[in-house]
Amino acid sequence: MINSNRPKPAAEARAYPCLRALIAALAVAAFVPLAGFAQDGDAAAKLESEIQKTKGEIAQAKKDAQKAEAELRKTDSLLKDENDRASQAEDRQAKDRDRREKENAALQAHLQETQAKINAERSGSGRRQNAEDEIKARQKRLAQVLAGYCDSLTARIEAGPPWEREPRVDRAKALKKDLEAGSATGEEGFARLNAIIKEEIKGGDEIAVLNKPITRKNGDVVNAQVLKIGNQWMVYMDEEGKRFGILERNAGTGAWDWREDPGFAEKNRIKAALEVKSAKRPPQLVALDLGLALNAPAAIPAAAQAASPAVAPTLPAPKAAPAKGGQ
Repeated sequence: MINSNRPKPAAEARAYPCLRALIAALAVAAFVPLAGFAQDGDAAAKLESEIQKTKGEIAQAKKDAQKAEAELRKTDSLLKDENDRASQAEDRQAKDRDRREKENAALQAHLQETQAKINAERSGSGRRQNAEDEIKARQKRLAQVLAGYCDSLTARIEAGPPWEREPRVDRAKALKKDLEAGSATGEEGFARLNAIIKEEIKGGDEIAVLNKPITRKNGDVVNAQVLKIGNQWMVYMDEEGKRFGILERNAGTGAWDWREDPGFAEKNRIKAALEVKSAKRPPQLVALDLGLALNAPAAIPAAAQAASPAVAPTLPAPKAAPAKGGQ
């Protein structure tokens, strides 16, 4: 509600100059004696007309005043509403500003936390990459070491007696090829090399009698019984018991050849050993001279030693068998 006692602005005071002049004229006329106007009827009528006109102007002025007052009230109400809306807008803006500042602070904290996690993840990824590179380097080095053992094993097989030499050498070379190509891991290479070495040890420890054809120096092929004593000694006797052979290494060339002219005593010992091992005789001790096979050591060829000089370790040398053996 508008306060009616509030002071009017200067513009409002100057809005109705005619109304003020009319009110002043009426006040002066109230004190003029009516007797002076009675003599002049026209003047009285004219005055009455002026009075009525003045009353009409006063009524119109009142209406204008009321209209202006209503417009002022309306204007004050509009101003009040506008002020309220402005105040509400300012309150909303202040609340929005506070909310946005809080959201920005929360987003900034979340961004810092996320950046810290990203940095930690990058650091962890770098450590994992370094660990993977180290593992790969170790696996590569292990593969090189195992490939070197394959070279050493191949050289020993090639320097040993020619008993199924090709498949044994092929197994070692195939393992080396897989290790160098990366198709075999260090664990797989170690397991395969271990199996090959165990097979070689088993072949070096076993004493076996086999029936197989033997090619003599003159080119004749005979069916013979072969007595194999590990990787140390190998002899044969044909089916008729007339032709014998002892496998020996040539000290000059390093090649393995059959010595086909053993003495009478050697033939008897070879025949006795074959019959005892084949269970044709009761178990007994048979003295065999292995000195001929042991006098030529299984030297590794220089070409094989130079194959992998950086990573080719030397396998442990087998224990020498006694000069005299039994069954």
